Amino acid sequence: MPSRDKYMRYERDHFLKESYAFDRDSGRIVIELLLEKQIYLFNEWDNAALNRKDLDPDLIYFLEECSDEIPFEYEVQLKIAINERERDPVCEAAIAEGIQSQFRHYMRANTRKLKELYKRAALYVLISAGFLLLAGLLEGLTLDRPINAAMLQGLYVGGWVFLWEAISEVSFSRGSAALTQKIKTYKRFLRAPVVLIGVEQDKP
Repeated sequence: MPSRDKYMRYERDHFLKESYAFDRDSGRIVIELLLEKQIYLFNEWDNAALNRKDLDPDLIYFLEECSDEIPFEYEVQLKIAINERERDPVCEAAIAEGIQSQFRHYMRANTRKLKELYKRAALYVLISAGFLLLAGLLEGLTLDRPINAAMLQGLYVGGWVFLWEAISEVSFSRGSAALTQKIKTYKRFLRAPVVLIGVEQDKP
């Protein structure tokens, strides 16, 4: 979508307009952060180098919530404003790299989970098919014994239970839908420019 069309649609979306700025040059929605110190971007317990630090969990949650509010038709930009007195321009490239590295890690982890989910769903389908096929073969046998009737009923119930489990894994929010949404979110953040600027903050 051309930037002009995006801007016109942005202007008509009152919630989006009130909550986020729009960069007309890039056609991106701007997610703004204001921090006193650069280090607040990262997990305080992680002593790794800046380009390999884990992001603060509260920051990840905030960014995911922002992404949920912004339609996927828009690309985003991260604009991080830091107290000028605490800013270290030398480290800013490493900080931007660290943010991208974290989202890349999350994307790969969730992609792996999605593949495992599909494998598990396929296994459930095979088990379901096996139970239902066996039940169908036994249907013609004599069922005068209660134990035989109970076994047949158990096979049918088990088959449908495994089939339902496979469907729920790939269809509902607890399964592939949630993982797919997260992967799309992380891919969008990987495409997002990270801009760090200094701002003057009043002394208390």
